[in-house]
Amino acid sequence: MNIQLQTQGFDVTSSIEEYVRKQLHFNLANFETHVISVDVYLRDINGPKGGDDKKALIRIRLDSGNVVTVERTRPDLYAAIFVAARQAKRSIRRKLRKHRYFGRIALRHLHQD
Repeated sequence: MNIQLQTQGFDVTSSIEEYVRKQLHFNLANFETHVISVDVYLRDINGPKGGDDKKALIRIRLDSGNVVTVERTRPDLYAAIFVAARQAKRSIRRKLRKHRYFGRIALRHLHQD
């Protein structure tokens, strides 16, 4: 799985990068054959002021042409990554089910003609 990681407002550490990769591999393992690329953008919105300001945005390109984008903001960067990766898993599952469903409907219409 091709994972690109970018940060804004802070430097990426090896522990952050390892955590991102671990969460994505864990949550997307069942969909690896459908995933073309994963872009992860991490941002500290308020800088040192604190507050609900760590943003994780995950953009996943699927082989069906669909793009799944999930964005979560939390006070803790690791929590934002965790929640966004989990939501990405749900969103991909939903997209793939919908894609398969409409593919079956199209096949039925072809067989009826």
